[in-house]
Amino acid sequence: MRQLRAWMAVSSALALAVPARPELRSIGPLRLNPMHAAAVERALAGAARRLESLECRRILSDFRDGAGAPLQDRLDAVGVSARDYLSLIVFADGSGRRSCQGTDIMAVTAPGSRVVYVCGRHFLEAHQRSAANAEVVVLHEALHTLGLGENPPDPLGISRRVAERCALTTAPGRED
Repeated sequence: MRQLRAWMAVSSALALAVPARPELRSIGPLRLNPMHAAAVERALAGAARRLESLECRRILSDFRDGAGAPLQDRLDAVGVSARDYLSLIVFADGSGRRSCQGTDIMAVTAPGSRVVYVCGRHFLEAHQRSAANAEVVVLHEALHTLGLGENPPDPLGISRRVAERCALTTAPGRED
């Protein structure tokens, strides 16, 4: 457990050191396989395009972190745009995580962590069914990386709000 915490701290520091471009970040032994990485990259690009809309960026004011501050405040503290913030998130292989086993969860992270674990097969299948829904997953997880918890708000409620604000007609399955 101590090694995992150390790895997460190092990966977060590395994520801060990269130039701000919306592209895939994955590290070492938790690197995504190429097919899963390609799906994440496409979803990242689509999510970044959606964040160009003021209406979509309002998701950052709709939700608050554990201290009650709007997520936009956390983004402002980092000093990057919502679109560029996506490049600071590290996407790692989550296929070995219990939360990815036998469920419809496509990705998982902890509030405030910049590491998002992708449930590769689930994410790839979801992306193949609907690229827009995979983009919702990326935006949903980005909100968690900025400090948004769950329950409340419930995961489907988060995704529905993202879908509404970011001009999507349907909300995806479950993310945590």
